[in-house]
Amino acid sequence: MRKFINIIAFILAAFLLIQLIACTPSDPEPATDYTANDTQQSDTTDAKTEEEPDHALITEADGKANVKLPSGVSYTAAGYESAGGGIFRIKTGFEAVLDESIKGDFNRLLFHYTASEDFKLYVTYIQDSKEKTDMYCVEAAPDGVFSCLISSYLNGGYAAELKSFKVDICTGEEADFLIDDIKVEDYQLINQSTYYLENDRFKVGIKLGWGGGINYIEDKTCKVKNLSNLINSHDTGRLVQQSYYGTAGNDEYQPGTSFDTKWTYNPVQGGDQFGNASRLVDLKITDNSVYIKAQPQDWSLNGQLTPSYMENTYTLFDDYIKVDNRFTDFSGWEHPYHGQELPAFYTVSYLSRFMWYDGTEPWTDGTLSYKDDLKFWGTYDSECTFPLKVGNTETWCAWVSPQSDFGIGLYVPNVDVFKAGRYNYNNSKKASDDATNYVAPVNTIKLISYQPIEYSYLITTGSVDEIRTVFKTNKDFEENASLHCNYISGRVFGSTDVLLKGELNSADNIQMISSPYNTSVEFSLETGTAKITAASDNCDPHISFDYSAGDVSDAAEYGTLTIEYMIPADNAASSYACDLFLCAGDTLNPDGNKRIRQTLICDGEFHTLQIDLSKYSYWSGEIHQIRFDYFDFCYAGDVMYLKTFSLS
Repeated sequence: MRKFINIIAFILAAFLLIQLIACTPSDPEPATDYTANDTQQSDTTDAKTEEEPDHALITEADGKANVKLPSGVSYTAAGYESAGGGIFRIKTGFEAVLDESIKGDFNRLLFHYTASEDFKLYVTYIQDSKEKTDMYCVEAAPDGVFSCLISSYLNGGYAAELKSFKVDICTGEEADFLIDDIKVEDYQLINQSTYYLENDRFKVGIKLGWGGGINYIEDKTCKVKNLSNLINSHDTGRLVQQSYYGTAGNDEYQPGTSFDTKWTYNPVQGGDQFGNASRLVDLKITDNSVYIKAQPQDWSLNGQLTPSYMENTYTLFDDYIKVDNRFTDFSGWEHPYHGQELPAFYTVSYLSRFMWYDGTEPWTDGTLSYKDDLKFWGTYDSECTFPLKVGNTETWCAWVSPQSDFGIGLYVPNVDVFKAGRYNYNNSKKASDDATNYVAPVNTIKLISYQPIEYSYLITTGSVDEIRTVFKTNKDFEENASLHCNYISGRVFGSTDVLLKGELNSADNIQMISSPYNTSVEFSLETGTAKITAASDNCDPHISFDYSAGDVSDAAEYGTLTIEYMIPADNAASSYACDLFLCAGDTLNPDGNKRIRQTLICDGEFHTLQIDLSKYSYWSGEIHQIRFDYFDFCYAGDVMYLKTFSLS
């Protein structure tokens, strides 16, 4: 009986097997694994997920990881700390080699990435049968896209094969990181150093060969004979361009000299003083705009690219040009507060009159101020510096020709000071001439590594009235709030009474402190005073009190200076001396032969220092400023609390 049952079972099993074979397709679909939380998908979706994932997939083996990207590219990575949760944890020395190199002529790359810290990206490719590596700085982003040109782009260069990349975290700390897609492309090739952006009114030249600064602005409606380009383009330091100032030196970096003066870290968009051009990193062109990213040269050094990027977007409108700027420093260095050019702006010599609004009732068509005979700003600093008054939001200026009443205007919201001057004035209309006019709207800003500075401005042309009307109509175009990050006000008070009393007892009143150097200035709620702090060791920190904007005139009427101060007992030094540089009459700038030295008490108590100025022969005539070098020798972080700085 058992034998009979076994025979029947065998026959049934064979029958079922035959039926199963008959119902199975000859090319089966790939099997899919599901977890309890998965929702079953269609066969088409399953096949795509297996072949082309919609995100990067990481698999590990033998201390290395293979990453498969949505585009089908895959790479093998090493030098990471861990690879859990579908992302790498890296520090330095992360290396990735493409399993199959990306081939085909290309001059631009795009990386889709995730990074919790800024990083340096080293890209290796084949060009002209040789391996070449370009380095790029990339900002942290949870879902970022970084695009870049190969370094030989402006020379018509093409890469033939992308091989590998390497990554170092800028801060040296561990960070989450993943390159989850890579693409290459043959981008529009610009065969000239200058790209021209035009509409019916303006022709604007962007000097791609000099970091993307503006080297040409023409108003097509201009009737002045032989006047076309209004921008001076004599060398890499001219143009309309970004420029910033940082550290005077540290263990890693020492600047050079310029104009016979020790310089600072100074990324300049056009290039350095030796004529070396900045590097074009990226470029995007539309019908009415151009975006560029550049790695600037350090002005005082010969051919030394800085660890920083400058970005500009130039956009044409019917009656003005809009420029959006962005600067990111990747150095990791500590920088002091410094006056920053926002931007540096150079015109042809023919536009010889400098004009601006210097009142306290902005945008009411009040009387404009002007200067016809400005000197060289590098030599005559005080004569070429024009602090704006507290409350003045009409922060535009212009260089115009007094003969033709035609010129070019620049409007930068939220700036504090105009620095302007003329160099080798000769009334030339030639853009390449050595003679030039200059203006820089200035704010005192501290560069902070990995923290971008962003601001925007407008440029227009025409008569003074036309320039003012365009800016007034568009005055609210941009807040420029980022200019007030890491910022010390350089504004001045128009009120003689406030200046003379010198009571630094409010956040508004500390704005009478101008031109801080290697110094941070803030209002202390705890003491109700200005808190001034030295930025670094023995850095000649000082501040100034500018009386040129008020009605104060005769030094003979103000023979006493009173200073109320407190130096905390826990400062690094046990005693200090200060220097006061008196600038009056013919003395326009601080002079070492016209200074007063005083000893200061360091005990955490407030003290009053009264100085008889009348006994000094050089305290006579019109009062310009007093520079207060509050510590002659100090250490970083040393503090003074200043309650009063008054003249009577």
